[in-house]
Amino acid sequence: MGRWRAALGMAMVIASPALASPAPMSPPPVSPPAISPAPVAQDRPALDPDDPPAVIRTVASDDARITIPIQIDGRGPWNFVVDTGSQRTVISRALAERLALPLRERVTVISMTGRAEVDTVSVPRLVFGKTVVDDIEAPVLEGEHIGAAGLLGLDGLHAKRLLMNFRTGRMEISSSQRSLRDPNVIVVEARRRKGQLILLDSDVNGMKVSIILDTGTSISVGNMALMNRLLRKKKAPPLKLVSLTSVTGETLFGQAGLIERVRMGQVMLRAMPVMFADAQPFAELELQDKPALLLGIDALKLFDRVAIDFGRGKVDFLLPDTGLLDQKRFATAQRAAG
Repeated sequence: MGRWRAALGMAMVIASPALASPAPMSPPPVSPPAISPAPVAQDRPALDPDDPPAVIRTVASDDARITIPIQIDGRGPWNFVVDTGSQRTVISRALAERLALPLRERVTVISMTGRAEVDTVSVPRLVFGKTVVDDIEAPVLEGEHIGAAGLLGLDGLHAKRLLMNFRTGRMEISSSQRSLRDPNVIVVEARRRKGQLILLDSDVNGMKVSIILDTGTSISVGNMALMNRLLRKKKAPPLKLVSLTSVTGETLFGQAGLIERVRMGQVMLRAMPVMFADAQPFAELELQDKPALLLGIDALKLFDRVAIDFGRGKVDFLLPDTGLLDQKRFATAQRAAG
């Protein structure tokens, strides 16, 4: 049985009326050394000169997810994983205790493996780039499970446009805006469901599927409805048993293989590693009985740039120069699952 040691995101949160009790103190974690990206040419400017984007240098993490430096109430910065699959910003217990953040209500966190009752703390001010978010109640999870000082969730990205430039190693967070007129950019429409963007006009091996972009997940995860449909149609790849650790520290078991084709509009991914599992977020999004796929950061990094516009419900994909083939754009995942 293979094992991926990558943390899984998708920390959806439901408020619970129970009050938190003080948590025991633990020593602060030792931060891993940052890996600096190579210097690159300057990105193109924002469309609105009165509202420039926050340009942030990303830092590579061991599990391939992207992180950004975040200041909390004027202190820091600390590297938080950008997690478009999480409705709420999450902070590690060690950092919350280091900053002596006051405890608030307990909440139910919905991770890949199920539900867990956790503490929340009051974060008075959170700053990344030029973006300021005040008065966040952040769930507290163990840093060893989330793999970072925290997760930046959708509450910090509301009505924002998140542009991840994987070729240059930079990320821009700006206000929602119209897509740039670029013949190499492919725009895919999306619909909203419980704060998440679900891509329209998508399929896996020719079968319709709902795709959610989840930058907090290192690898892509499909639900059992998708796997069963592939098996019935004899379009499933060879599978092997694997396991993953969720952000709450629990283990998720599933089967993994290479999907031949994943299509999003005019974008086509080839030989895509996918883990199939009965993950809790699919049920919370009411997608447990319909083929669905959480597209992880491993798939997104196949593109030169990906811009997720939460305000307009659109996603822009820019493929590498070598990724043009006829009227469709193709990208290939060169590594095997597991």
